[in-house]
Amino acid sequence: MSTLIFQQMANGLSVGMAYALLALGLTLIFGVLHVINFSHGEFYMIGGFVAAILTSYFGLPYLLSLPAAVVAVVLLALLVDRIAVRPVLDGPDGDSIVLISTFAIGILVYQTILATYGPQPIRVDGVPGTFVLGSVTLTYQRMFAIVVGICLLAILEWSLRRTAFGRKLRAVAQSAFAAKVVGIDVPKIRTATFIIAAALASLAGALLAPTVAFSPAMGQHAIINAFVVVVVGGMGSVSGAVVCGLLLGIVESVSSIWLPQEVASAFIYGLLLVTLLVRPRGLFSGGLS
Repeated sequence: MSTLIFQQMANGLSVGMAYALLALGLTLIFGVLHVINFSHGEFYMIGGFVAAILTSYFGLPYLLSLPAAVVAVVLLALLVDRIAVRPVLDGPDGDSIVLISTFAIGILVYQTILATYGPQPIRVDGVPGTFVLGSVTLTYQRMFAIVVGICLLAILEWSLRRTAFGRKLRAVAQSAFAAKVVGIDVPKIRTATFIIAAALASLAGALLAPTVAFSPAMGQHAIINAFVVVVVGGMGSVSGAVVCGLLLGIVESVSSIWLPQEVASAFIYGLLLVTLLVRPRGLFSGGLS
C-alpha cells in the first residue's frame, strides 16, 4: 500500500504542477486587473488541443508543438482582451461585466471545439520513456512537466522581483491610479499580464495532455480546481497558487486510491467552503505587492 501511495504522490506532482500554472495565471489576472477570467480554462484546453492536433494529425514532434500551443493561445487571448476585457474593464460595473463576457467567450470556444472535433479523447504522444526510482515509476513526460513547471515558476518569480516590468506590474496591482500618475502605461501592463497568464495556461494544457489525453471538457474540470486553489491559497497570492496547486494535485491523486472521483471532488469543494468560512482571504494572503 505504501508503494501505491508514493506512486500516486509522484503522479500527483505533475497534475499539481499543471494546477499551479493554471491557478497562477488566474492569480496574476486577479491581482493586476482585479477581475476573474472565466475563459481561462479554455486557454488551458486550447493548449492541449493544439498539441493534440499537431502531433496526432500532422505528425509534428511533441516538443515543437509546445511553442505552437503558446502562440495559438496568446493570439486567442489578445482577441479576448480586445473584445471582452479592455473595452469594459474601467466602465461602470466593469468587473462584473468582464466576468460575464469571459464566461461567454469560454462557452463559445468550448462549443466550437466540441462541434468541430466531437467529445472523443485524442491521444497525445509526449516525451517517451520511464524513470524508475526504487518502487516508484515516473514517465519522462511527467518528469518533463514537473521540470518545465519549476523553470517557469522560477523565471516568473525572478521577473516579478528583479525586472522593471515586474516592478511596474506590482505597482499596478497595488494601485492602478498611482501607477498611472507616475507614468506607467497601465493598459499595456494589464494586457501583458493577461497574455502571460494565457501562456501559462496553454503550457499547462500542453504539458498535461499526454498524461490525461486531450478532451474538449478538460478545461472545465481544471478551471474548477484552479479556482479552488486560488481561493484556498489566497486571491492574488503567487506563493499560495503554487503551494496549493501542488498540494491539490497530490491530494487528488492519493485520495483516488480509496475514494471514487465524485467523493474526492466533494471533499475538495468542502475544503473550499471551510476556507471561505474560516479564512476567507485564503491561507497565503498578501497579493502581488
